[in-house]
Amino acid sequence: MKSELFDIVDENNKPLEIIKERSLAHRDGDWHRSVHIYVLNDKDEFLVHLRASFKDLRPNCWDTRFGGHVLAGDTVGHTAVKELEEEAGIKIEIKDLLKGVTYKWDGKTNREFNTVYFYKFKKGDVVKFNDNEVVEVKWMSFEEILKLLMNNPEKWATRASTVQKIYKYWKKLKKRDLSASAWTAKYIL
Repeated sequence: MKSELFDIVDENNKPLEIIKERSLAHRDGDWHRSVHIYVLNDKDEFLVHLRASFKDLRPNCWDTRFGGHVLAGDTVGHTAVKELEEEAGIKIEIKDLLKGVTYKWDGKTNREFNTVYFYKFKKGDVVKFNDNEVVEVKWMSFEEILKLLMNNPEKWATRASTVQKIYKYWKKLKKRDLSASAWTAKYIL
């Protein structure tokens, strides 16, 4: 398998014009970028998925987001589109995404700037597992996820506090009355 290459950034998310292999970036604790895509339906349920057993981080755990690392030379928006198709088989264009926040995650060796996107699942969308990173999917409400996270955090690849923040942010965006048809590339800077 070909090694992933990352653009390394500083602690303020500014490019350093350094490219490193994934394993070296994680070993050395270098800052890099990733994307998280949250897929929601008309009932505000999350499309959650079970991660494959071969994943290096949190294998066999449920997750509320799809996504991955931004590879060297790529953009966060293009990575979000690519990852959603690779992991869930959902083919979209960048204009179909609503860009959320970018937050800093310091996992000591896995140090990332995670850019959050939201995708509103549409009638006719089909979920299929193209890269075998996803084993199973199901729709779950925020309340169901939170209850399961509180009772069995070891079975999840996310934290309750993260899901709470993401859901709160989603509700805030919805209050702005941004329909999927109004989402344009101007939100994906």
